[in-house]
Amino acid sequence: MKKAIYDNIPLPDYEQLVNCMHCGMCLPVCPTYALTGLEKNSPRGRIRMIRAVADGELDLTDNYKESMNFCLNCQACVTACPAGVEYGQLVEAAQLHIEADNRAKGKSSRIKNFSLDWMFADLSRLRFFGKLIRLYQRLGLELLVQTSGILKLFSRKLHEMSYMAPTVSSEKPYSVDGKESMTEKKNIRLGILPGCVQDVFFRDVNQDTIDVLYYNGYDIYIPAKDYCCGSVHGHNGNLEMARQLARKLIDLYEKSEVDYVVMNSAGCGAYMKEYGHLLSEDNEYAERAERFAGKVKDISEILSEHGWQKPAGAISGKVTYHEPCHLVHTQKISSQPRELLAGIPGINFIELPEATWCCGSAGIYNITRYDDAMQVLERKMENIRSCGAEYVVTGNPGCMIQLMYGAKKFRVPVQILHPISLLNKAYHGKESKHE
Repeated sequence: MKKAIYDNIPLPDYEQLVNCMHCGMCLPVCPTYALTGLEKNSPRGRIRMIRAVADGELDLTDNYKESMNFCLNCQACVTACPAGVEYGQLVEAAQLHIEADNRAKGKSSRIKNFSLDWMFADLSRLRFFGKLIRLYQRLGLELLVQTSGILKLFSRKLHEMSYMAPTVSSEKPYSVDGKESMTEKKNIRLGILPGCVQDVFFRDVNQDTIDVLYYNGYDIYIPAKDYCCGSVHGHNGNLEMARQLARKLIDLYEKSEVDYVVMNSAGCGAYMKEYGHLLSEDNEYAERAERFAGKVKDISEILSEHGWQKPAGAISGKVTYHEPCHLVHTQKISSQPRELLAGIPGINFIELPEATWCCGSAGIYNITRYDDAMQVLERKMENIRSCGAEYVVTGNPGCMIQLMYGAKKFRVPVQILHPISLLNKAYHGKESKHE
């Protein structure tokens, strides 16, 4: 195998590359293969190309880059693979080389680089940006721009994307003050990571998470300062920034001496559980990263493993569940959120056809590849329409934003909620409504 083009960037795991049997079990679950029917847009086709690049038989051609960028990295193929190939790690390694090559040639996206290198590197900047969007929304400027259609003068796509941003949350501080624990106190200390997108657009979900955990007797720790987990950087070719942010989070939660770090964002939780791999060659952090990763738990995992009280209040209506890709395929969590829903009185639960099929959000894929994302989203929204649900619950902010947008774009009359928000409403005897 030839030496990497960029010596400071690791090659894909060659053992994973040769483990692919090219059996085709991944083909029926791959959204991009379903859209095109082309082998180069299937997981096994991409693995062949990644191996050819690693062996020095193929250059980083435009065709190669397009195929890798077209991939949603939903990891449905990982679940389907009988050989256990960790496709996600392979395509992310390929993305690192592509981004390095693009930057070296001056072809890297300025908008993406601004987001990754500046805004998401320091959450105070992201929150400031969120304040500007909130002001834009509250002054009625967003509605004026949308109804006037002025953005169509520049781009139809830009006009369509203007409807994607949900309402920015108010900045009311997170609190456990005045909350009443309804069960016996547990000797379990949980760290809450407010996150980036979750904190800006879905602070109510974070507060619901705090309320539910406190209600069930858990001790809550909310850091005075927090950081992005680095997933958006790692998935988009900025590995060094992802490592820097991972180290900061490890330092932060080691000092707090928490038993677990609780996540209500599937993508973030999945990435943090792989910190051991991310920092495996860091002599100072490798062991600490493995230890930290072992403490990361999805909120549904925590409640399933350590107990929760079923609510007395009821939520009436037809409810279905969309499985976030990085919850079901990466973290292998599927039954736990359903257990929460099954424990809420009044719910008429309906299984969603193709519940594990990607919604097209995929981090920032719905921004960088809007047209492709909309084709994937349309399939998801038609499945939601067919089951007649009034509520769609899902445990990832990217999925929530995408599905909210899909409900508007494709005129599907549903409300989108996080499962923990539905549970919290039942605890407080409140009928669910979209906020």
